[in-house]
Amino acid sequence: MDDGRVNRLDQLAAATDRDRLYHLKPALSRYLDAESWHVEAIQEGLRDAEAGNLTDIEAVKAKWVKRANDLAD
Repeated sequence: MDDGRVNRLDQLAAATDRDRLYHLKPALSRYLDAESWHVEAIQEGLRDAEAGNLTDIEAVKAKWVKRANDLAD
């Protein structure tokens, strides 16, 4: 970790009377949860594509154009 982040972490630890790991463990857990979700979502999308479950890009564009037009009215 760069010095700036280490200093910020140390300041947080001192201000809360906790050690670095107290703050790093939940931060790492949240990061891993988010990244794992992202990887699984990509894999799910790839499985859908391989199974032929695709949506025509023109249909997607038309949906969003309609939504934008409905909001503008």
